[in-house]
Amino acid sequence: MRRFRWFRTGALLAGLLAIAGCDTEKLAADSTAELFGRAAPGVEQHWDYDLVGKSFPASIIQLEGLLRVVPDNETIGMSLVAAYIGYGTGWIEDRVEVADFEDDWQEADHLRRRALVMYNRAWDLSKHFLRNRDPGFDPALKGGIDTLDAWLREVFTEKKDASILLWAGASLGARINMGMEDMDTVADLPLAKVLLGYSVELDPDFMFMIGQMTMATLAASEFPPDMDRAKVLFDEVLDKTERRNLMVQLSMARYYAVNVGDHKLFRDLLEEVLDAGDVLPEARLSNALARRRAERYLDHIEYYFSDLSD
Repeated sequence: MRRFRWFRTGALLAGLLAIAGCDTEKLAADSTAELFGRAAPGVEQHWDYDLVGKSFPASIIQLEGLLRVVPDNETIGMSLVAAYIGYGTGWIEDRVEVADFEDDWQEADHLRRRALVMYNRAWDLSKHFLRNRDPGFDPALKGGIDTLDAWLREVFTEKKDASILLWAGASLGARINMGMEDMDTVADLPLAKVLLGYSVELDPDFMFMIGQMTMATLAASEFPPDMDRAKVLFDEVLDKTERRNLMVQLSMARYYAVNVGDHKLFRDLLEEVLDAGDVLPEARLSNALARRRAERYLDHIEYYFSDLSD
């Protein structure tokens, strides 16, 4: 949104703006928040990966500006959290993969640090809005997984609450994934799983079951991994989404098939992604990203399966 500029044309106008300007700006920002919420599906349904990626930074800056005017507007705040996570995972981490395949370690490390900055900001914002919901958040977080789980069940009781919990869990999970060298950061993984798990409990179908898909990915990639649980979770999401959310097949190939050494399953899942048409218009953008990465993974299958490199 274009930033509001107030042009003073005289002492009287300046005085009026000094009295009423803040309230007017707040009203405008709150109205814009509602507009952003209604416009979000248009982005999710867009077909051009590159075009959306180029627009993301400007959208993030706009949302940050709006948040300065209305710092407690949850719609703006959580839209910003989703933007940081979406841009980080969908575009910056995409470039990380390219750099890894090209053995450009310096570029890959630079991009990982950049993604971590975004995920840290997303997690800080998530904590702010969870505190706004209930001041008991910080003690609950410090109390560990049982205390956090009990607090969540007391404060969040409606299906619509799944959204804020999913983005909070996703931001913490993304932060952990990019900060694996910091053991204090990695130690927060059980907290991320509690947030995601209760979000799924409140609304398992939110955003085409992205919460359960993330839980399956975590089960397959944590230490030690729980591959049996990951398989059950992935299979359930594939079944309930009718295999139309192609990010599920991509994640299952990358994190389950690779970890169990099943290169046939890896190929089958990724070829399914590439062969699928516009099977889920509501998630057209994420499916475009899935196809982009599926092609790359198949082109570099030996990177994941050393026995195929000969």
